[in-house]
Amino acid sequence: GEAVPEDLAELESGRYFDARAVDALKDFIAGARAEGLSVCLSSAYRSYNLQTYLFNRKVSQCGGDEAAAARIVNRPGTSEHQLGLALDIIDTGYTNLDEGQEDTATQQWLMAHCWDYGFILRYPNGTTDITGIIYEPWHYRYVGRTASAQIHELGVTFEEYIDMFYK
Repeated sequence: GEAVPEDLAELESGRYFDARAVDALKDFIAGARAEGLSVCLSSAYRSYNLQTYLFNRKVSQCGGDEAAAARIVNRPGTSEHQLGLALDIIDTGYTNLDEGQEDTATQQWLMAHCWDYGFILRYPNGTTDITGIIYEPWHYRYVGRTASAQIHELGVTFEEYIDMFYK
């Protein structure tokens, strides 16, 4: 449940990320900004308590249907945000967390270049049956440059990658 990453480093605006990956994230954001894109870090590390609040709120929005809610907001203790290795990054001109995000120039650049910085788009379009999570064109996860390059080259989800190499 309430595991906390050993070492969190502070990013801009009071956001935290795993200290081992924070420089990669800073480079990723700087790379986007160097292209003239405006990026906003919407969410990075999230505590168990915050995830509990967000999940319960989504359950009530889904009329009490926990299974439906869990496809949109992870159950407490299962969110990658709690690891400190995941982030939601959005275009400052389009802040909705919905599929329209993919049409922004910012998101198109992030998707195309994330693997250069050790990140993957964690829940790609058309993979809900594999990941169990809706398409999220804003949610990136740090996996390191070796894994991100392999995942990019193979065109697979993180789940498929783990199955291929670590089971």
